[in-house]
Amino acid sequence: MTEDFFEKKLAGKAISAIPGMIEFDIPVHGDNRGWFKENFQKEKMFPLGFPEIFFQDNKLQNNVSLSRKGVLRGLHAEPWDKYISVADNGRVLGSWVDLREGNSFGHVYQTVIDASKGIYVPRGVANGFQVLSETVSYSYLVNDYWALALKPKYAFVNYADPALGITWDDVENAEVSEADKNHPLLEDVVPLTKEQLQ
Repeated sequence: MTEDFFEKKLAGKAISAIPGMIEFDIPVHGDNRGWFKENFQKEKMFPLGFPEIFFQDNKLQNNVSLSRKGVLRGLHAEPWDKYISVADNGRVLGSWVDLREGNSFGHVYQTVIDASKGIYVPRGVANGFQVLSETVSYSYLVNDYWALALKPKYAFVNYADPALGITWDDVENAEVSEADKNHPLLEDVVPLTKEQLQ
């Protein structure tokens, strides 16, 4: 880890390309033994823009996925809001596409995420990532309970659609599921309405 990794101060910034999306710098405290961080702390993050509405339905679940280098997942928009972070020393290239009805439909944002960064993603924004490290534990704090029955309420867009202008790393050799390869192009995606996202 670099000195910059450990010197970050807690901060939040709105992502102009995708309304409602927020990127957080997370302080990581470490030495030669390892590191520790407060991944999420309500009272400290609310003043920085984290929406209190995230907790309005009193549902909360933390999901973690493990992926190998070169794996590419996405792009999926689930019917819940999520706070995304990396739970280990891994790194991913995160990519998001706004699939909500409105002026920002189709807008894209990309950034590299490691343990010193967290991303708040509102429902209706498709999330995807490509693993840059040997492995990564990718953590999702979500405000609804995961269930296979909710799958029909998801929205998808194809990660390789040239219209998105997403720059993946060595995408020709990426490991991608058959389902993700067959998601529709943006021009075939019906924008998600506010009613669908409630």
